[in-house]
Amino acid sequence: MSETRDLLFELGCEEIPAGVAPKMATALLVALQNTLDEAGLSYGQCTWLGTPRRLTAHIADVTVQQQDTIQELIGPPARIAFDEAGEPTKAALGFARGKGLDPAQLYRKSTERGDYVAANIEVKGKSAAVVLSEALPVILRNIPQPKKMRWGRGAEGFIRPVQWLVALFGEAIIDVQFTGVSANRLSAGHRFLGQDIELVDANLQSYISALRNEKVMVQVDERRELIANKAKALAQSVSGTLVDDPKTLDVVTWLVEWPQPLVGTLPTAFMSIPDEVIITTLKEHQKLFTIRGPDGALINRFIAVANTLSDASRDVIATGNAKVVTARLSDAKFFYDADRSQALENFLPKLEGRIYLQGLGSTLDKAKRIERLSQTLATELCPAHQQTALRAAHLCKADLVTQMVFEFTELQGRIGADYALASGETEAVAMAIAEHYRPTFAGDAIPSTEAGCVVALADKLDSIVACFGLAMIPTGSQDPYALRRGALGVLHILMGRNWSSALSEMVDDAIAALPADNLKRSGVQLREQVMDFFKGRLKSLLIEQLSAVDVVDAVLEAGFDDVPATVARAKAVAALRAQPTFEPLAAAFKRVGNLVKKAKEAGATPQVDAELFVEQAEHRLFEAVDQMTEQVNDQVAKGDWDAVLTTLSSAKPAVDQFFDDVMVMHEDERLRRNRLALLMKTGRIFSLVADFSRIQA
Repeated sequence: MSETRDLLFELGCEEIPAGVAPKMATALLVALQNTLDEAGLSYGQCTWLGTPRRLTAHIADVTVQQQDTIQELIGPPARIAFDEAGEPTKAALGFARGKGLDPAQLYRKSTERGDYVAANIEVKGKSAAVVLSEALPVILRNIPQPKKMRWGRGAEGFIRPVQWLVALFGEAIIDVQFTGVSANRLSAGHRFLGQDIELVDANLQSYISALRNEKVMVQVDERRELIANKAKALAQSVSGTLVDDPKTLDVVTWLVEWPQPLVGTLPTAFMSIPDEVIITTLKEHQKLFTIRGPDGALINRFIAVANTLSDASRDVIATGNAKVVTARLSDAKFFYDADRSQALENFLPKLEGRIYLQGLGSTLDKAKRIERLSQTLATELCPAHQQTALRAAHLCKADLVTQMVFEFTELQGRIGADYALASGETEAVAMAIAEHYRPTFAGDAIPSTEAGCVVALADKLDSIVACFGLAMIPTGSQDPYALRRGALGVLHILMGRNWSSALSEMVDDAIAALPADNLKRSGVQLREQVMDFFKGRLKSLLIEQLSAVDVVDAVLEAGFDDVPATVARAKAVAALRAQPTFEPLAAAFKRVGNLVKKAKEAGATPQVDAELFVEQAEHRLFEAVDQMTEQVNDQVAKGDWDAVLTTLSSAKPAVDQFFDDVMVMHEDERLRRNRLALLMKTGRIFSLVADFSRIQA
């Protein structure tokens, strides 16, 4: 059995930004795994760790030595490497000399391109320490990072100045240099509370324990759990409940090495500001957690997480955090009071001064388009809530010119809802305003009301057709106007509300509201591009859900205008495909489909003349299709796609008999066209569900 050792690598540097550090730590481990894989070195469990000041990778049971290998070298063509007597020529001797070989080692090798001279050489395996010594500087240079810093006189850069390197393979130090720093066995403890640590070997638990003794908690999950649990306990100690904020928790976890949560206090004068403003201010500026009281309202206490804490510093840290956010909250309260001195509707004229997109007018023009489109959509989708949707659409962009949203842009919509209530609008209107940007990210909820969903649809549809009309189409990773997110939002709303209205008609209505004179694309061309864009987004969604690309392609080929029905069709076909009876059924469907394509190419129509039937199988298929059509139409109307597929499956015996007994491409043109017409009529029913020819049985 091959000898193995543990590998421990730690890069120590100045504090890495919290948003980047975990990605860099995982990238370091993955790069080391790839290096070992490429070198043919086996290994065991892999672990990444880290703090703001260090990125650590540990790999257990790494094979110490590569295996020796035999490598075949190919030289010049045999026709010039050997003479007529079979002796090596100058070309062969030169090849042998260049590779350090004895000419007696050369032999003839036949390949697809002809015969060549060849030789085998033994390649000694490298030690893992040498492999890692060569690879680690390259890995560190190539770790993804937003921007590199340079310091001193060195040309090498890294996201933050490198202070130390630990590279241990078992008990041995790996010879590694990076940015002028040489690896050794010395790690650093907490910046203020700990001392340097001399590590004996690469044992993971010894490393974790040694750092903990010097006030460094290097395991990310341990730090996160400690912060969460202590913060909850502190909130309970002041008769409150911690506001759940996983994103801030993730950030704070990467801001500290020895987390120490504490409670701070805000002036009560600020508690009249909307909760969203207080929460946003505290978490964005100081990464603080907020607390709700027994009644669900925010209380004037917060949780801060310090990196060092003593009894003497506790009050100082809490007071310092409070002073920083107090300045921001003072501004927020001033803006809030000033904005609320007038009705929300009074801000609408100011939207005229904000350009939405060059060529598409102001934000006020966009707001008017949203209002117009919302009226059309509400009439179709939720007539009972039409007035609420119209009023919300009228006011939904008014808060963009308030002082509060100017300072806290992430609160747009929510501030509008607060000001709407203060202006006497109904709760339903305010809710629709607050939620009309949803969903804003993957997994986000759709608006909770039908009126909110209508306004959200109108807003997103307008943005998509406007950008496509100006040829601002997403390419690759570039999507500055978040059109992909907007399209997914439209699809999620239609699916979540089970709204079956035609997507193409919604797109047409949105296009009709645009000023056509300023567009680079319009009419049919614009409509087709936008619908293709939605098709691509829906395809991604369905593949993510079903993991069956061919099924999704087949279903989308049958149309996707009714989004909820398309999703239901895809799920039904995917479920049927999992059944053992699907393969012969799909073969029959495909055969029909292939002949239907030929029929269309030949100009045939689905007009069937039963008088021209010759075979009993023709009559049977004709009757089966007629009977099936009525059933399928009724099942489609009910949205029962499982039943539709069951009904279609019942036609298989008639289809099989037709192909067994009937010569479709008969020499008599009338019979041939009539039989193709019968298949077209049959295929038309199948095509309501999917293009089965695209599914791999």
